[in-house]
Amino acid sequence: MPPTETITGIWPGVGSGPSAVRARELAELVVQRIGTTDDVLRHVARAAGQATYPAGWYPPSLSHGSAGLALLHLESARAGIGEPERAFDAVREAVAATATDPLQSAGLFGGTSGLALAVAECARLEPRFRPSLDRLHDQLARQVLDTQWPKMERHLADEHYDLISGAAGILAYLASIEEPGQEVRRAAGELAGFLIWLSQAADDPGVPHRWLLTPDYYPPMSNHRQQYPHGYLNLGFSHGVPGIAAALAAAWGAGIREPGTRAAIDALTSWIRGTQGQDRFGPVWPEGVAVDERGVELSSHTHCDQLAWCYGTASVSAALLTTARCTGDAELLKVAVEGFETALARTRAAACASPTLCHGHAGILLLCLDFGEVSERAREMVPVLLDELIAYGDPALPLVFVDQERTGVHVDDPSLLTGAIGVALVLLAATGDRRPGWFLPFTAR
Repeated sequence: MPPTETITGIWPGVGSGPSAVRARELAELVVQRIGTTDDVLRHVARAAGQATYPAGWYPPSLSHGSAGLALLHLESARAGIGEPERAFDAVREAVAATATDPLQSAGLFGGTSGLALAVAECARLEPRFRPSLDRLHDQLARQVLDTQWPKMERHLADEHYDLISGAAGILAYLASIEEPGQEVRRAAGELAGFLIWLSQAADDPGVPHRWLLTPDYYPPMSNHRQQYPHGYLNLGFSHGVPGIAAALAAAWGAGIREPGTRAAIDALTSWIRGTQGQDRFGPVWPEGVAVDERGVELSSHTHCDQLAWCYGTASVSAALLTTARCTGDAELLKVAVEGFETALARTRAAACASPTLCHGHAGILLLCLDFGEVSERAREMVPVLLDELIAYGDPALPLVFVDQERTGVHVDDPSLLTGAIGVALVLLAATGDRRPGWFLPFTAR
């Protein structure tokens, strides 16, 4: 079968057999271990003592809060191993927490967009959540329209435009709203306009692209100053240009077509493709492209690949897949499939360091499920990757799955992005019969 032939309407999950049974058993154990708020907080306290950089727990957060927990309870209920009311309780707790600690961010993983996604998923089962969802959408639109999106070269942080906290993630969520009101449409247009501006030629001759990150705007907990002393261009789906391209494409596919949108998508994907290197497996993308003191891009060739959702070849390929699907670009689809199939080949030579979603094995399996409709190789690898993810599980561990934050540092993390909730969600997706709505933050569609 040609690698770009779409397998329409067939979800590549492993619906039956011993692996499916074991996957659901492990997911059910995770659900049981986080059955109450007290349980969750106990695990959060343990994780804080183990982690180098504790993430904490903020109930309205999708990545590290009750909004993400609600998604797990929803999916476990759909799988017949949980109760939907537990999801409703979790999302009510998430919303109620904003009364005393209001959401300051509109972001997808820790702000209003993410909470709205969780409420929207609950509203699919329980229409009584619809008024709350409408209010959240109004709040989200106001947040976006009240924000001064910084159109200043050399003065941008990735959190301004990325998928995790910035404009790309918010736009991806807004593009998913089925019946957007006027203010939501205005907000989406504002975000698209900012991202289109990013894609355009820089005014400063020392800035190769407007999305350049300079040392003054690096995250405080990173080695970027040593790695990129003069600045760099981020290539992660989570924090970089691939996420911008995917979000603009999702908006395009949803009919949000501000002037310059398609030119921006083409410019971004052209640059992404130009940074591609090669190794013995095939195409490979680095985490970022450094610039010299004059702003000239340096060689992006890399001899290693991060096997993860957040960065690396699988990450870039996934963003290109969303972009190709939403724009109907068949040639870009081929690039995406080739890149991802190459990343899958690398998983045979080197295992992921962690089982988790952001930077581990669950993230690769999630992307494999997403590619299953367009890649026969991805379909073949779903049961293989599922068995490998199952092998990470140990019922003797507090949360069945443990995150390896970095080499030698293991954290019993209950969260969605870097912990057991995310792993359990992927196990349920891989043994289910449909593409779950919670994929949106990880695929931008």
